[in-house]
Parts: sequence; structure tokens; C-alpha cells
Amino acid sequence: MKKTLTSYRTVATLPDGTQVVLRPLQQDDGQRLLDMFRTVSEGDLDYFRSDVRNQEVLEDWVTHLDYDRVFPLVAVCDDRIVGDATLHFGTGPHHHIAEIRIFLIEEFRRRGLGTLMLKTLVQLAKRMGLYQLVAEIPMEQSHVIKAFKAIGFSSKFIREDYFMTPDGLTHDVVVLTLRLVDRTGEF
Repeated sequence: MKKTLTSYRTVATLPDGTQVVLRPLQQDDGQRLLDMFRTVSEGDLDYFRSDVRNQEVLEDWVTHLDYDRVFPLVAVCDDRIVGDATLHFGTGPHHHIAEIRIFLIEEFRRRGLGTLMLKTLVQLAKRMGLYQLVAEIPMEQSHVIKAFKAIGFSSKFIREDYFMTPDGLTHDVVVLTLRLVDRTGEF
């Protein structure tokens, strides 16, 4: 089912009138992805799980796309990738759950693109038959937490000192979930 979404495309207009295309990442997107991640600030870079400025890392991502493991949705504006939102699928007994991660370049933040990409991933996750989505967001990103909650995510718990930046500072992370299938009360 996940591979069938590789042809997904939609054109959307942000509240300021800017048009973006939302589509899956493709193998020929390597340079565009690298160009986007070159804009990452030092502060944002601390929160990535991979070295997104490393060309070899990004080439590996686009060369070995596996939509059954990770579904990468990108936002394209004027032939530039300006946002990346991914569903990381669980395996084994967690195959019905995916983790959401989102990154937007600085100039596209607080313009509605993150919310658009989040809502799109929720719709796609439902089409894929997923039961639940999970997001881990640093506590200091209260505007992001608020946006997730506005579309139905709920705060489950806080992981204290869960992220550690290269300089040794730790950050609390809130874990948010969204149930896509309600099985409450079943026995």
C-alpha cells in the first residue's frame, strides 16, 4: 500500500498565496535535498538524528528510497525543496504505528506549510491503514506542539533530558500521539 503512494501529488496554496507542490521524495532530488539542508542553522542541526549536511548521507537516502520503511514527503516551490516531512514506519508488533518528523527552511516557517504537510501526512497515514502517529517535539518549540495539538494530537508524556546537543545541553521532549483508528472499548 505504501508504494502505491509514490505517485501522490497535490498543488496547494499557502495563506500568503505561495503555491507549493507536495510529492514524495524521488531519486533525482539529491541536489535539491542537499540545497535545502545546507540552510539548516546550527541550532536546528542539533536536533537531527543524521548529519543532514553530509552529501553522502543524503545521497544514500535518495539512492536507497524504501517507501515501506520511510515515506518522505517534500514541499517544492520554484523547483526548490522547502520542506521535508516523513513517516517512519514501525516494524514487527509496531507496524501499525509511524513517527512523524518535519523540517521547513527558515523562510517557510509560520506560513502554514508545516500544518499543510502535517495534515497531508495524517491523510496519507489513514490511507495506508496506520492506527497511530507519534511525534517527539522539544518542549521549547511550543508553537509546533500547539500546531500538532490543533489537528488532534494529544500530549502523552514528557521525556526529561531526552535530547542532548553536541555541547552537552539536554532538552525535554514531549511525546504526542494521534489515534487514527479508535479501538477503545473493544474486547
